Amino acid sequence: MKHKLAALLMLSACAFPSLASQPSDMPPASTCTGAYPSYFQDPAFNDTGMWDNQVIINQAYPGWKGPIFRLSDAYSGAKADQAAPWRAFNPFDKSLSESDRHAQARGYLWAVMHYIQEGNIGSGDIDTDWDLCNNPVRSWYHIPYQTYDPLSGREFIHGLTREAPVTMTIADQGDLKTTMWAVGFYNPAAGSSIGTVWTGAPAPELPQQNFQFNEGSVIGKLLFTTATPNNYPFLTNVPVWQANISASEFCSCTGTDGQACSFQQETEQCPRSVADVYLLQFDIAVRDSRSPVGWAYGTFVADGQFKASEKNPWDRISPLGLMWGNDTPPLGSGAAAYPQDPVTGLKDSAIFQDVAGRLNAQTNAGHLGCDSRLNGPADNAQSSCLSCHQTASVPDSGNNTPAIMYQFASYQKKGSGQCMTSPSDFDLAIDQVYFKSFMCSSSFSGPKDIVPAPDYAQGQKQWISTDFSLQLSISLTQWQEWQQDQDKLKNNIKIRRFDGTLPSR
Repeated sequence: MKHKLAALLMLSACAFPSLASQPSDMPPASTCTGAYPSYFQDPAFNDTGMWDNQVIINQAYPGWKGPIFRLSDAYSGAKADQAAPWRAFNPFDKSLSESDRHAQARGYLWAVMHYIQEGNIGSGDIDTDWDLCNNPVRSWYHIPYQTYDPLSGREFIHGLTREAPVTMTIADQGDLKTTMWAVGFYNPAAGSSIGTVWTGAPAPELPQQNFQFNEGSVIGKLLFTTATPNNYPFLTNVPVWQANISASEFCSCTGTDGQACSFQQETEQCPRSVADVYLLQFDIAVRDSRSPVGWAYGTFVADGQFKASEKNPWDRISPLGLMWGNDTPPLGSGAAAYPQDPVTGLKDSAIFQDVAGRLNAQTNAGHLGCDSRLNGPADNAQSSCLSCHQTASVPDSGNNTPAIMYQFASYQKKGSGQCMTSPSDFDLAIDQVYFKSFMCSSSFSGPKDIVPAPDYAQGQKQWISTDFSLQLSISLTQWQEWQQDQDKLKNNIKIRRFDGTLPSR
């Protein structure tokens, strides 16, 4: 009775919209409409001026015979999906023993994974899997406008966007600098939510209050690395894609006269070419009212040697963990040392230490987040999945959003940050913000020297949440940048620089 009441209270606090009562139909013939650019330098949008004064580095070249990415964006056609196999598992039940919690989490993770795979894989060719346009089981969608920034914009083959530089430590090899490239997928419940912002019109409906995804929204995200099995043996046997990418060690652009690079300089200094990338990580997120924060976040990691006999190549991965809270340290304690024993002390997650240990045997690829909170090898070890994602916000009029880590903020105090091993009083205050377990669809907030207030044109005093979706935040930031550059072009100002702040890790 107590658990049922708690679930009802969480539903009320989060005000979950639901699609469960709507009829279920087959997805439309195609969910790819061409309303938005499919990738950076999409030639269908040449006449908009979006790619003016840039070197063309991201279009299919003559004779290209591989796949060309299409954005799945028919959000208004998203139909309710009755399937929710993860509901058979409840790792959030506080009465569970540690072993039962891990068993429930494992079942939950694989149920979500195979739900995401349905109709998206099995084409007979790894290269043509994850083409969302014509899924015969249910419709899936992408987030638009991850296309304007030359350095991170979607590449034309599979729609991968550039993420973080990651330096791995490898036994007998030392440090290796790599880059992550990723693409995310959204189920019908999530697609319907996205459609309230990206309606098919050229301009989005910018949320004026905290945005929220529908209950049952599911997000999957493939993350590929420029490392190879020669570097990471566990990448043996995992899916390999070709992608049109910049330098494998994470190309950066150097401006002149102390200024940031222009878009033209970025395309000149960071050219792209077709190269192999290897599946390293698969992230999942589920809007689940049973979770104390309204979301569950999970991470799978490449495990190709251990899973070599697995027939489905996309299943040659192992779950690293599932989390539904940040295990906020008590006042006066730092996140780096709380809990004292993370193996048994973390209560807001289930971490599979056997998987982490197997990957850490030869590399640091099994690394977790702060004090073993959940984060994968593509992520920052001083953070956690939720710590980053709960910062996701609508950009303000200056095209800024909160820093996903305090260390990434332009206003940071030198030497201060989150997850510090010898924290100052200020570091402890940062931990209280970044490792707080924020509720779904609530504003990311804290003291102004840690979370500066936004400057919204409508005067909102708190950050407008995008409900933990960094991709939605990124898409709105890139769209706003394009609008500001259009205004400059009208005044014959042709040099473009990214003036806002892209959420990045």
